[in-house]
Amino acid sequence: MQTAASGPPDESEPSASSGPPAGAPPRAASMPLEMLVKSLAAIAAIFYVLGFLTTNSYLYLLGVSDFSLLRTRFILTGVLTFMPIVLALVGGIYAAVDVYAHNDEGPLSTRAYVWVLADIALPFALYFALFYLVADNDAMTSARDAALLSVVCAVIVLAVLSSLALYRTSERRPLSHLARRRQPFNYDRFSARFGVPDALVESMIFAVGGFLLMLAYIALFGQYFYPTIPEQLGGGRPRIAQVLIAADAVPAVRELGLEITEEAPLSAPLELLWEGEETYVIRLPHPHSRTVVQLARPLVAGVVTGQVIVPVGDPEGP
Repeated sequence: MQTAASGPPDESEPSASSGPPAGAPPRAASMPLEMLVKSLAAIAAIFYVLGFLTTNSYLYLLGVSDFSLLRTRFILTGVLTFMPIVLALVGGIYAAVDVYAHNDEGPLSTRAYVWVLADIALPFALYFALFYLVADNDAMTSARDAALLSVVCAVIVLAVLSSLALYRTSERRPLSHLARRRQPFNYDRFSARFGVPDALVESMIFAVGGFLLMLAYIALFGQYFYPTIPEQLGGGRPRIAQVLIAADAVPAVRELGLEITEEAPLSAPLELLWEGEETYVIRLPHPHSRTVVQLARPLVAGVVTGQVIVPVGDPEGP
């Protein structure tokens, strides 16, 4: 028997057990995909910035500048720059965990070989293979570069891990812990003006120090290691090339020191240091081998790489 209050169920209101409306997109499945895309984009952006800074550090050494941004090659260069730090960081964390686990077995010096093996010896072998076998450099130069890169990365990782340990044990006041024997600094003016606690001020100073350390590593990598690695691997090793100068640009290019004529506008073999969107950067051949010249693209009709082309009628030709 139905009462006046108990009418038929309202079909317009969905029941608690009813699922999502038909045709609605599966939000639970789309969210992880969206997060994955954003994470990959953020990682690519970080590598891009690292590659841009590394490349411009190398160009600064040459005395030229090229701020062309639309170059996906910067991502590969960023990966190349960051991987030695990642490798050293993995080895450093492993060594730190090993030392902590065996702390009761004796002094830390008895486990020092773990850190040397994980952070110096193994990376040295990998870098030597990269510089000597892959990049085709001579053995002495490859060994020197591999040793230098291994030591630099090991020192940076040791500084980072030690700083993080100090930051943790000093209750986020590392500067006070080091400089004033655990007596805290006062940042009254800064704290009153910006409304931040003293611990956050020291954390910001600590973070700026880490950022400057990373910039120093990028500059070092760009000036010493980037020019020894082939372009196909993200490096900037110079290529031997010949430059064909446009006919109307021969007089102007001759003023720059390139020995060409209107009858023979193809240069002798020289080093092509950088190929930008608007310029070519070359190093002149002997006897001007220390001179770096930046040529605008409209001045260049073509670039020959690989086998050297001998002009027709040259007595030294085959």
